[in-house]
Amino acid sequence: MQHGSWVGALGVTFAIQVAISFLSSAVAVTAPMITAAAGVPVERIGYFSALSTVASMWYLMACGPLLGLFGPLRLLQAGLALASAALLFVTVGDWTVVMVAAFVFGLGYGPVPPASSDILARHTPAGRRGLAFSVKQAGVPIGQAIGGLAIPGLALALDWRWALAAAAAVAVAIVLGTQPLRAGLDSGRSGNALRFEPYRRILAPANFAQPYRTLRSVPNMALLTYAGFCFACAQGSLFSFYVPYFTADLGFAVTAAGTAYAVLQIGGAVGRISAGWLADRTSAIATLTLLGATSCLALSVTASLSPALPWWVILAAATATGVSAVSWNGVYLAEVARIAPAGRVGDTTSASSFFTFIGYAAGPAVFSFLVETTGRYDVVFLAFAALPATAILSLALARRRGLGQG
Repeated sequence: MQHGSWVGALGVTFAIQVAISFLSSAVAVTAPMITAAAGVPVERIGYFSALSTVASMWYLMACGPLLGLFGPLRLLQAGLALASAALLFVTVGDWTVVMVAAFVFGLGYGPVPPASSDILARHTPAGRRGLAFSVKQAGVPIGQAIGGLAIPGLALALDWRWALAAAAAVAVAIVLGTQPLRAGLDSGRSGNALRFEPYRRILAPANFAQPYRTLRSVPNMALLTYAGFCFACAQGSLFSFYVPYFTADLGFAVTAAGTAYAVLQIGGAVGRISAGWLADRTSAIATLTLLGATSCLALSVTASLSPALPWWVILAAATATGVSAVSWNGVYLAEVARIAPAGRVGDTTSASSFFTFIGYAAGPAVFSFLVETTGRYDVVFLAFAALPATAILSLALARRRGLGQG
């Protein structure tokens, strides 16, 4: 695949991002049904998010050699297939099996950031990179929105287990549909997949220190990564608890909660593309700083929602939250790719994503603990609004050091 065919590379990474986010959404919107079948409180669904993120972190630490062995598209395909299998495990309805499924799902999600970044960095012109990464990341809220609109209806019409099985089948179809493009996108793979030595390196203890070494070796990466960590804590908690908040605390039906969740995700898709366009015309750091400020406001608005409000006001709030609080990812990943040393975009993205994934794991876990302790969703959402505020401080220091000006 030639440099000029960057739209094709973007299309593949976008489709796989939509699919795996759709699977994640299927778990989020059926959370009340999954936990009811397993006999645990709905707040426990936060531990699914946390454990799946831990698995993704392990992949990001240890599985870097696989990128060169199999190529980025094969890893994306394998990850989507694993995530599909995880949803079938969830249908068992036993909480122990659900936790196993969470780990398998996380292993499936792990290849997405480094493999997608590798494809886009190699095929996208520098002047289009912010937009390309943001369009790809718009696949997250678009996939989540599709799940929020489709899965609740399927779950009520058929059964939540059949709804998850249908979602898995759609993802497998996308895996098969991307296969004809593998020759062009995976042309740089080593071809040594059958050798044992690369697999031994996956378990090498040195791998577990690699993210820390990369953070120290790339100028300003620590400041940028801290901001990503804060954004991830907030976004992960929103994604995990928006539907439970609407059903358990505000008293809405699961279909209404799914609609609000889908509207939030649609706002996020628009916000991500707009943020990428803005970053290409200003700078990544300025755009991320703006999104940090709007994220603080969005979480505060979420905490103030009430069933007494008109439905259109609630949907408007969901839209604004999506535009402002979950639009940072593409700009962030494009900036990581920009400052990465030549030939090390995949490794650098893995290292930075490792720490943002800590945010995705820690955010929902802490949120779940605080809700179970206080019984108050609104108070916890307000507390989490402080996280993007600290990200703004980190980005201000990065800007003083010249990051984002290139």
